[in-house]
Amino acid sequence: IQDVPSYQSYGTASTTSSLPDSSGRKVVVRSSSYGPLDNFIVRSLSKKDKEKFYILLIRLTVACGWALQWVNKPEARELFEFLNPFLKLPDRRSLGGEILKDAVAEGDKVMEIALKEDQTGVTLTFDGWTNVRNEQLLGVVIMTSEGRPYVWKAVDISLERETHVEVMEKTEAMISDLKSKGVNVCAVVTDSASAYAAARRRLRISNRAIVFLPCFAHQINLCVAKLREQQKITYDGKIYALAAPGETRWNSYYEVCSSLLRTQQALQILAINFKPPFSQVRRQAGETPTISREMFEIIDSESFWTNIHLIVEMLYPYCKILDILQKDKARLFQVTHCFAYLFQFWNDHANIQLAARIQVRLEKRWSDWEQPLLLLSCLLHPEYRIEQFKDNVNINYTTFGKWLKYYYWAWSGKESTCILREFDDFRLGKYPFDDDTYKQFNNDIWRYWCFARVSTNELGLVACTLFGICVNAASVERLWSCMGFLQTNRRNRLKSSKVLNMSKLRADITWKHRINSDSSILTPLSIITRNEEENNNEKEVEENL
Repeated sequence: IQDVPSYQSYGTASTTSSLPDSSGRKVVVRSSSYGPLDNFIVRSLSKKDKEKFYILLIRLTVACGWALQWVNKPEARELFEFLNPFLKLPDRRSLGGEILKDAVAEGDKVMEIALKEDQTGVTLTFDGWTNVRNEQLLGVVIMTSEGRPYVWKAVDISLERETHVEVMEKTEAMISDLKSKGVNVCAVVTDSASAYAAARRRLRISNRAIVFLPCFAHQINLCVAKLREQQKITYDGKIYALAAPGETRWNSYYEVCSSLLRTQQALQILAINFKPPFSQVRRQAGETPTISREMFEIIDSESFWTNIHLIVEMLYPYCKILDILQKDKARLFQVTHCFAYLFQFWNDHANIQLAARIQVRLEKRWSDWEQPLLLLSCLLHPEYRIEQFKDNVNINYTTFGKWLKYYYWAWSGKESTCILREFDDFRLGKYPFDDDTYKQFNNDIWRYWCFARVSTNELGLVACTLFGICVNAASVERLWSCMGFLQTNRRNRLKSSKVLNMSKLRADITWKHRINSDSSILTPLSIITRNEEENNNEKEVEENL
């Protein structure tokens, strides 16, 4: 069948005729020329079709970041009437009202089913935030053991006190609420504020079946803050490098400093061409413009560029670590690995005095964490095992066998009977604990232990729970970023409940994009790393030539 359009005037009706060609095949000749689509196919929508159309419409609105009133624009209605006269756009109130609620209700049903089916247990993460309407909100995001975030709720706590007592009450209420719905909670991750830290210490004693952890991504940020303090002490009260110009992520700050270094030569040439006079006088009309004396001295100063190099050198390991620990699928063994990498970086640093101060701070922070949990995550990893701790006699399979028995009792409520024997099979590398089996899972440690769990009676439960714990509250920060994007100073009349529903849809859309996308999301660090790899490859090619 071949379509042969005839060139008529715009808007003519569509006609089709069937004619046999020389070979005997039927040729469909369609007489049309860029007319409305209803000339080709038009059908009325059923009730289910309309519901599906409205759901897709609100998801399109949220994904594109459009204001709800776009459906009231005449141009939008004209477009959809051109596509299909039976497609009637709802008004703004309907789109942001019942349609939005129906879309979120459908997503909540999917969330509840997914949380109930998570046998390992979910991680409860929450944090506070103040929006543009000066409402203090407590946002809660639930992470599955697979690493998928689900936005649960955001409640207004503006009129409530924020002490460890209130935090404990809210935490226990949320845990009880989830348990009543048949959802198993294995861990709670909160911010590092004093009220949250005090609540974690107390809840850890009364709820031994649940692991209470700080947000380790925020812990790294706190280490950077201590770096600023120690540098201030080292340089006699003068902060040359790490005084941040504003509230920004350290990865972005690293990119800013790197871009300065890449444009150093251009900036210096610019400063020379527009060098200001020593005596500041008002510029006359027609004179060549100059830059300010202060800016010229900064660009011309060698110490300024030396300090920029120092910033880049110091922030690079922090950026690498943050890039790993901010992911939804970050695991406990990565916390141990990243922290050891950070300690080794300062151990090899040229500034011995500064490095010693920072290492003391790092050791203090390490002592505040639940060390057996972090070390077990390395011992139960097929690529780590005991090889990474050969120099420490206190870390061995026998010692941590006791901790395995404890965590099995805490998480299952039963006394172990064979976990040490299964732990010894893992030490010997028997199937399915051999390296070849683990390599089949593309470095997904949680999926590997879900596979190996059926071959164990007790060890698999501990390992799956251990590697199913989320180690950050970055998903809550992403929720606040999304709500801040939707609820701006110009759109401050939006209620927080409506903004939360739109953020739920946006989180679901973002997750599906991440799953369907073959390429990873670019970050400033990944771009820098890629550029460095390309430069290294170019150097190798030049050397070979």
